[in-house]
Amino acid sequence: MRSFSKVFFILFVPIFLALLLTLYFSQRMIMSDARQELVQEMANMWYLIAPQSQAIEGLTAENYASMANLTKKTSLRITLLEGDGRVILDSLVPYEQITSMENHKNRPEVKQALYSAQGVASRFSHTKNIDMLYMARRLSDGRVLRLSYPATYVESLQRNFVNQALYSFAFLSGVILLLSLYFARKVSLPIQRLNYIADTLEAGKSNIHFPHFKDPSMAKIAGLIYRIYSSMQQKNVALDRDQQKLNHIFVNMNQGVLLLDNENCVLHVNPWLEKELGTKIALNCSLYNASNNVQLINFFNQLINNESSAFRLPLNDSIFDISRKVVDGQILLLLRNVTAQAEYESYKEQLTGNLSHELKTPLAMIMGYAETLSDNADIDEALRTKFVTNIYNASLRLNNLINDVLELSKLESVHEAFAVIEGVSLSEVANDIREFYAADDAMELNINCDSSVVMVRNEHLLSILTNLIDNARKYSTGSRIIVNMAKLDNTTQITVEDQGPQIDMADRDRIFERFYTCSTSRNKSHSGTGLGLSIIKHIAQLYAGAVWIENSDDGGNRFVVQLS
Repeated sequence: MRSFSKVFFILFVPIFLALLLTLYFSQRMIMSDARQELVQEMANMWYLIAPQSQAIEGLTAENYASMANLTKKTSLRITLLEGDGRVILDSLVPYEQITSMENHKNRPEVKQALYSAQGVASRFSHTKNIDMLYMARRLSDGRVLRLSYPATYVESLQRNFVNQALYSFAFLSGVILLLSLYFARKVSLPIQRLNYIADTLEAGKSNIHFPHFKDPSMAKIAGLIYRIYSSMQQKNVALDRDQQKLNHIFVNMNQGVLLLDNENCVLHVNPWLEKELGTKIALNCSLYNASNNVQLINFFNQLINNESSAFRLPLNDSIFDISRKVVDGQILLLLRNVTAQAEYESYKEQLTGNLSHELKTPLAMIMGYAETLSDNADIDEALRTKFVTNIYNASLRLNNLINDVLELSKLESVHEAFAVIEGVSLSEVANDIREFYAADDAMELNINCDSSVVMVRNEHLLSILTNLIDNARKYSTGSRIIVNMAKLDNTTQITVEDQGPQIDMADRDRIFERFYTCSTSRNKSHSGTGLGLSIIKHIAQLYAGAVWIENSDDGGNRFVVQLS
């Protein structure tokens, strides 16, 4: 509709204005021609009246009657003036009032006649109270003969022209209006249809109806648009499919994707990175505005300002390996959480160092005693027995260390979501422990439990109990060890108490670390592998539990293990 109105006004308004201007200038021209024709007619009459006027010497009744009679015949007002502007005779003014008429020297037509032989003017006459057309010429004797004619002729001619012009103008305007409507519809209808197609395409609608065009040019344009549209639809489908695949890849990646422009505004970020960073990152905003956390802002600053292609950055308790690439002025950052890898590398390095240290001592003892026995065949029997005993103890310690390392490695390889198919009775586990330590007469072992069945693997319970009891046997100064096992709601709680000495508070936070031993051992006569408590901690973690140390009622230590 808007295009129709626009085309209509473009066609109608210029033609309408041209017609209006044509009528206006035609009227002006006709009026001017009519006036010139009237002036020429008055000039002709002037030449006829001039000889008679020259014969008039002054104002007499006879002269006045002659001029008045001529006025009746020609409708001309005849005025005879002296060179100084005094009125000698006026055919339309009563005879007795002529002498009292004002001087006409300042009349425009009179002034022109005196200075340029002829003057013409049109104005309102106060004598006759009508518009008059005046024409004055100077006579050969210096006097001025002025003729005037009522403007009713020109006015009548103008009225007739205006009436005719209005009818013509109305008729032509109607014709122009109809033609403009016809051509506007003919021109705008294809444009409206093309505009409909364009608006529908811009709105992103599908299944667009392409109207039929009778005009070959418009039909060709519409066909071209249809082919372009069909091609775009196919490409959009392919792009959407590729975009879905790409989004699926980004969403399911186990590393972060961050795309920045040259002003550090975020163009793309995948959910994995937002989850790892613990913040929602808005698109098309500066990366620095993504969070108010100082540590995260500092991380972003290092991320942006580091121009290396590959580098590593820490964030809180996590470590990220970062790959940086610049593509078309945009910065692509790939972030991978390598915290577990870094911890494993640190653990492997620590384990290698600790193992080499722990294995070196018993191996050195075995090699030393064996070399001594080999080089000295006649060594004293008592000393030989001592050396053999030391070799056996060192090999036993070495065997225990290897077994503990294997056990710890086995526990670390167990998946956290492992299943316990069959429960175990606490009373059966207690009987197994009593039988295992029955030969140790130096230890007083008190085990308290009921017959509750807990969903814990039997080998895990035995490992916890044997490691805690062995630990108490080695380091406690007393002989009594108290074991309590109970099922509390949805948890299983195991406590092992000794009689001291108590472990320092500084050591309690680290005693469950691998190969860690207290700085001042509670019993110098025994030494362990430093892995027993670490094994207990790993078992507790498998069951989403915990292990800690408390002071016992006897002034010793109470080890508490809680399994969910």
